[in-house]
Amino acid sequence: MLVYGYSGIGKSSLVLALSQPIIRRRGYFISGKFEEHRQDIPYATIAQALRGLIRQILSASDDRIESWREMLRRALGTGGRLMLEIVPQLERIIGPQPPVPELPLNEAEARFHLLFQRFIMVFAKKECPLVLFPDDLQWLDPASLKLMAYLITQPDTHHLLLLGAYRDNEVSPSHPLMTTLDAIYQYNAPVGKIVLVPLTGEHVAQLVADTLYRPLKAVAPLARLVHARTAGNPFFTIQFLATLHKEGLFAYDAGAGHWQWDLEEIRTQGLSDNVAELMVAKLKRLPTATQQALMLAACIGSTVEVPTLVLAGACPETRLQTD
Repeated sequence: MLVYGYSGIGKSSLVLALSQPIIRRRGYFISGKFEEHRQDIPYATIAQALRGLIRQILSASDDRIESWREMLRRALGTGGRLMLEIVPQLERIIGPQPPVPELPLNEAEARFHLLFQRFIMVFAKKECPLVLFPDDLQWLDPASLKLMAYLITQPDTHHLLLLGAYRDNEVSPSHPLMTTLDAIYQYNAPVGKIVLVPLTGEHVAQLVADTLYRPLKAVAPLARLVHARTAGNPFFTIQFLATLHKEGLFAYDAGAGHWQWDLEEIRTQGLSDNVAELMVAKLKRLPTATQQALMLAACIGSTVEVPTLVLAGACPETRLQTD
């Protein structure tokens, strides 16, 4: 299933909303996010998703882990070392693995694709299907693209849902993702599409009304202003409303029991109609130490753990947790 639309349109939020229903039904939901500046690292995002899966497995009972160990060893055979190179944490389940023979590039790639499929099929079962969510497909690396195409086009791949999200305005018809999808369609593989579009004026009005606990008629002028500034982009709309509150432009009237605002004062504030400028302004309000920690985190990737930031020299962990 492909979910696409502009940045901030709600693709990731929509897909992530599926995670809890899937988990409640004893399925597995794992995700990874491709990054623009890491396209030269093969399988980095796939590995990120698999680390999440391994963590879930390791949280199970000893008997359950032993069951997974036996199934994985049977599925991977003598090729387990290849999976450890992608996900070293897997060694905690299957143990050390012997080296594998070197092969020419094409044969080595085919061997890994088959091995990866066998690995996935250990977890993708009728009673516990597996959902893999690779986000920001517009930045995926060539190796991961080939691997996902292989999984999708194999008739013996079952109980696996690949949910991919991408920014369609950043993908041309000649983009590798598009050309690969064209090839996948030739296999008659089941591929669905969900396109997300900006919120309408009516939708923004409902959002503003729900946020401020006021009737639609009362928020109509404000909602029109918000929609005009944000063009109905959900992320921008939420950030814009949060900024209005942060700037003290929304005030709660305890006597009247509702929120109030001065529309003309909001108009004259000169708040940017560019989401990037708005976010930069918010970041500049943070303490200097927090800004420095965020700069280090941005150099590491889209997600980073606190111990990693400490090693990078941000500041002591206690201060990071506080700030």
